[in-house]
Amino acid sequence: MNARKQPKPRQVRAAAEPKPPLPRRFAAWLRRSWPAILILILTTGVFFYLFFTANQGRIFRNEASREEGRRTVNGETVQVTVERAKIINLSKDTVNPDPMNPDGKEKGTQRALIELRSGTHAGERFELDVMPGWYTDDKLELGSLITIAVAENLDTGEIQFDSSTYSHDRSTGVYVVLGLFLLVVLLVGGRTGLKSLLGLVFTVVALIWIFCPLWMKGAEPVPLAFGLCVLVSVMSFTILGGVSRKTICAVLGTVAGMGLAALFSFLAQRICKIDSYALYDAGRDFVDLANLQQRGYGLHLQGLLSAGIIIASLGAVMDVAMSLSSAVSELKTVNQSLGFVGLWRSGMRIGRDMVGTMTNTLILAFVGSSLVLVLRLWSQGPSYTRLISSRYLSVELISALSSSIGVILAVPLTALIGAAFFGKAKSRQ
Repeated sequence: MNARKQPKPRQVRAAAEPKPPLPRRFAAWLRRSWPAILILILTTGVFFYLFFTANQGRIFRNEASREEGRRTVNGETVQVTVERAKIINLSKDTVNPDPMNPDGKEKGTQRALIELRSGTHAGERFELDVMPGWYTDDKLELGSLITIAVAENLDTGEIQFDSSTYSHDRSTGVYVVLGLFLLVVLLVGGRTGLKSLLGLVFTVVALIWIFCPLWMKGAEPVPLAFGLCVLVSVMSFTILGGVSRKTICAVLGTVAGMGLAALFSFLAQRICKIDSYALYDAGRDFVDLANLQQRGYGLHLQGLLSAGIIIASLGAVMDVAMSLSSAVSELKTVNQSLGFVGLWRSGMRIGRDMVGTMTNTLILAFVGSSLVLVLRLWSQGPSYTRLISSRYLSVELISALSSSIGVILAVPLTALIGAAFFGKAKSRQ
């Protein structure tokens, strides 16, 4: 007789422990996170103080230097605004492909009936003559939206349009592109992506709504750019990883890398006998700033080249510093026996691989952003002597190499700091 098979004993699943009440969880989170909270409160306070200081009062003493605002022309007061308008009708259209342009760009004239969609004259219709060409916006189409400068004589009520300022209204397209970017970051990055977006917001505000107005008020560009980049790196790293040895190591490595990039740019400018005023050859933008300086504004143009290098190197140096700091931290976690020397050597081996790709990335980024300049120089067929001595080449070369130097030297410095921080640690920090 076969023995009866005994049933397996039932495994009793342990009941899940009830979550502690919300106040207790919040108190535990405060105990863990108070250093990060304190640093974020302090840095956010500095951030908003700089923001309100930068944007308090008028930057320009003469409103005529602004695109919009009131100005006096021949003793009469004129109000200039940029408004949105819709194309209602086209009574004249001679725009056709230009046979001289191999890309099929069009040239000609158009007369359009437009209806203003914003401003005090919204709903009113006017005629507008425009001349689409190679370097202007594309031809107008029925129903499309544009933006255009409207000058209203407040004494006579007469309205005039500056046809050279018309542009297609791209606001909807810009919002769509930004929305797609945010969606991709959130879907792929999750909570970390959300934190990175918050850091990105602080970065954009600092470099546009703090750096620009403070510089327009007479601040020196190099210390201003360096200080803001340090503030942004501290805020970004704290938001992403809190306060730990890893983030402190990354911050110190970032600051050191940016500082060395700035120092190398100063040295390179001295060796090549060049300064920020060489940017005069780079385009009309610097010419406009120089004109403001000549009209009495206390603008410091001398340090703009180095300030741009500091800002350009920030992202790459932050990337290398955090990656290397995280790698050293993980090495210590996996192998507690690693000391200062072992962590230093391992960090350097990892960092060399980063340098090999990141330097190439930076050089390609600078060449890509200056591609039109490169093609222009090539099309002129300059001699080697002329090319190697040109101010164009010197400016671009100093910018690319200085940022790369910052990234390269951030590797040994971050590895050294990380080895010192984690060399005697007994547990993961």
